[in-house]
Amino acid sequence: MKIHKLESFYIINQLKNHNSLKKQLLDCINDMPNNDRRMGYENITKTDWSLPRDYHRKYIDIFYKEIPGVMEEIKNFLHCTEWNITNTWFNQYIKNDFNGWHNHPGSNFANVYYLELPEDGMQTEFLDVRTNKIISDIKVKEGDIITFPAHILHRSKAINSDKRKTIIAFNSCFDNVKVLEA
Repeated sequence: MKIHKLESFYIINQLKNHNSLKKQLLDCINDMPNNDRRMGYENITKTDWSLPRDYHRKYIDIFYKEIPGVMEEIKNFLHCTEWNITNTWFNQYIKNDFNGWHNHPGSNFANVYYLELPEDGMQTEFLDVRTNKIISDIKVKEGDIITFPAHILHRSKAINSDKRKTIIAFNSCFDNVKVLEA
């Protein structure tokens, strides 16, 4: 786990079984209904964001079996005794797709699992509100999960490649801080 400074911080973990999970997760996502999001602040080719919450998402069943190890590491790092995931969705981006500046209200942390990240420069960008500078040089690779405070402004800038980017995003909370001795 790497810890980095950014307003607060962000954490990068590698999903250990990424190589064996990738095809299975992508097959499940490919079987999902074709829903896009085309608004002024986002242009996403395929997502399940607007599907009803009770719609069965097989990729989530698979993903949730693999994520506890990562969440336990983060929980322990944050000196907490509990974690939970409050919402999960996927986004697939192709050429010219983007997701504009946003945050994730109502959550402690936002998380992005890079299921497909074929090129440098496709990773999430952050806005340092103190300096109004865009932070675009975060070193992540396919299979990584980046976890960051949900209030931090972030985006997926427009894809300039013919290669597809697929992410599984999820919001999380870490609760019940362990009492630390001073």
